[in-house]
Order: sequence, then C-alpha cells, then structure tokens
Amino acid sequence: MDRTTINRELRTQFWPLLTAAGFERKGDIARRRLDGGVVHVVEVQHRPRSSVFQVHLGVHLLSLGGVAGGVPPEPDALREYDCAWRGSIIAGFRNASDAEFAYGRTAEEATESVAFLASEWERQSAAFFGPLTAFPDDFDTRARQVIAEAPHPAHMRTWARVALLLADEELAREIAAAALPRVAERATALREDLAAIADGV
Repeated sequence: MDRTTINRELRTQFWPLLTAAGFERKGDIARRRLDGGVVHVVEVQHRPRSSVFQVHLGVHLLSLGGVAGGVPPEPDALREYDCAWRGSIIAGFRNASDAEFAYGRTAEEATESVAFLASEWERQSAAFFGPLTAFPDDFDTRARQVIAEAPHPAHMRTWARVALLLADEELAREIAAAALPRVAERATALREDLAAIADGV
C-alpha cells in the first residue's frame, strides 16, 4: 500500500493513543511537555520507496541546551533528532533492533501493521519515556546508574552535564572520569569536554 493508507490507519489507531497520553500532534510529530523542562517527542518517518515507516522517540531536557551546543529549537519545534535521548518503537520482524513497519501489500495488511504498532506502543513507550519523565528525580536516578552501564562516552558526557544541572559536581566528575579512557583517539572535542568536567573546570 502507500503512505496515504498508512496515514489513515495512524489517524485511526495510533495518534489517539498519544493524545490520550498527553501528546499534542502536529503532522507526523507529537510532543508532550512536562514539568522541569522535559519534552517527549514521537516522530513518524516514512520511507515510501521502501514501503516502510518508523516511529522514533526522543526525550530532551531543555536546560541542557542544544545537543550539539548552542540553543535548541523551541519546544514546539523539537524533532526526534534534536533530543539528547533517542530511540524507536521496535517492530522486530527481522531482528531485535528492526524498527521498520511495512506499509503492506493490501489495505488489510496496512491495518494489521498499524495495529501491531498500536499494540506495542504502551509497553515500549513506557520503557523508553518512563525513566526520563520527572526532573530532577528520574534524571538523578539515571545519572547515578550510568557509570555501571558504561554507554558510549558521548552519552556519558550528556549524563555528566545532567549531573551538573543537578548541582552534583562530584557525580559529574565521576561520570566524566569513567568515560575518558574509552574515548576514541580522534574524538578530541569529546575528550576535551570530558576532561574539563572531570577536572571541575
């Protein structure tokens, strides 16, 4: 089928779930603004040539500023790629990280594809958004877990910045120090940022 058919199914089966959860939709993007400057983003991205669509998720903390530095877009203009934390609803048809939902060859298959998305929404969205909802409490909890989890050093820099927003300079230094040994040799800007945090600059 085509994008028009899928969009009709999304309007019927999917977007109402988000509206009920407090999101406001504009086109293919829905945003939920929460206390403490937290914004949740859901963005549907279509790939018509491949006859698939994806549902991307994002969380941003406005006080962090832009992901790449500077001022972020206005909250009502945030896209998934503007967010510090990003993910997707996983379809899992091909493998455990597959995020593509098929348009389907018939209207019935399009209906089934969106029905599967709708059935996965509550579970997967809760797992992604739930731990990143209430500022400062949720973010303080996650920041304290990040050293043991050891994600990519760039993500650890974000969490070190969160710790600074929480006025926990000691935690910020610990996160940065734990990330530094794993920074790629050529990632000089990342290394400099983490070193400055670790040194308390």
